[in-house]
Amino acid sequence: MNAELPDQVAGDRRPLSVAIIDDHPIATESLAGRFAGAGFSVLAPAPSLEALDPAATPDVVVCDLHLPGLSGAAAVAELRGRGLRVLATSGVATSDEVLDAIAAGAAGFVDKTVLAQQFIAAATAVAAGGHHVSARLAGFLLEDASRRRLARDEIDDDERNLLRGLAQGDTLDELCAEWGLTSAAAHRHLLRIFDAARRRRRLHRPSPREAEVMVLVGCRGLSHKEAARAMNVKVSVVADYLRAVRVKYLASHPDAPVTIPPSTAATLWARELGFG
Repeated sequence: MNAELPDQVAGDRRPLSVAIIDDHPIATESLAGRFAGAGFSVLAPAPSLEALDPAATPDVVVCDLHLPGLSGAAAVAELRGRGLRVLATSGVATSDEVLDAIAAGAAGFVDKTVLAQQFIAAATAVAAGGHHVSARLAGFLLEDASRRRLARDEIDDDERNLLRGLAQGDTLDELCAEWGLTSAAAHRHLLRIFDAARRRRRLHRPSPREAEVMVLVGCRGLSHKEAARAMNVKVSVVADYLRAVRVKYLASHPDAPVTIPPSTAATLWARELGFG
């Protein structure tokens, strides 16, 4: 689904510019050809974030989530820090990787395998200041909202229904026509959905230090004392981090037993997130 601002696109007579960051030459050449054929001005593709011209100011950056060097959500955050709008893409990214990219500021996600016109529509929406929610991203957002409910300002029933329709493959035009929804109203709904998704990730994802404890204790099997030594903190601090991990794990895994030990929660979650 695209919630774009058509007046921003139609009112700008210059070609939209796009930068592509991907370390697979075949994929890069294919993407560049798609965009050039659609009238975009295509910057020289970059195989890594570090290779992108730091002075470049494209309207949209299409960024693969698996890159050499700075990658994933960290790469998205760096691009957003430069004031650039980002459309994330991947053929193999997990739901957590995609949602972390959204939390870092990506305005949408698209699978590498989609048809050319869908890719162009997604980039156009993001370049115009809107969002793109593919069927896969809609499913991820809906599942995350179900597993990690916010205490305040959660998405409403209309927004959940919107995500359900998108997850089933319905298009923006179809949903707007069916529900009498204007493009502006759809844009407002997506703003709320993306804002809630970002707040949800901040609340329920492990912090960097909690993730470090999860790796040391959950993946490497270190004792609390050994982990404390590796982190240069007190043993009691390691225990505090593990208790915080347990609280977040239970919040995002409603089927987990409430009696689960902190170390067990750290181990299971570390494996699920691909740590270590």
